[in-house]
Amino acid sequence: MITPRSLLIVEDDTDSREMLILVIRTLYPDFIAHCAGNGIAGWQLFQEHTPEMVITDLNMPQMDGLQMARMIRSHSPATKLVALSADLERATQEGSLVEGQVFDYYIVKPFKFSTLTAAIEELLPGTQKR
Repeated sequence: MITPRSLLIVEDDTDSREMLILVIRTLYPDFIAHCAGNGIAGWQLFQEHTPEMVITDLNMPQMDGLQMARMIRSHSPATKLVALSADLERATQEGSLVEGQVFDYYIVKPFKFSTLTAAIEELLPGTQKR
């Protein structure tokens, strides 16, 4: 039996979250996709499901994406982490863009979905869109 690939989307904006999950489920129907609206819920889902990849916004209420990503990185160093944010200055200042520190890939909003799918396919070898 083949184990399905899994990822977690953490985004506080409902419309953005729903669009991301729709695109992922459409292009990668074999993936199990979990989603959360903030870093606390994202961390809880991560602990329950241990997905291979986490795609997260940085600026969110309750717990931001950077804090959640640091917790995930310390708990599971092999998990691939992708940041989605319009706040490039903050990410640079906090060191989250330094290679090997927190995120494996950083996508600046607004973005094309082809940029996101390229990140997924680069970070999770063997993954292809349908």
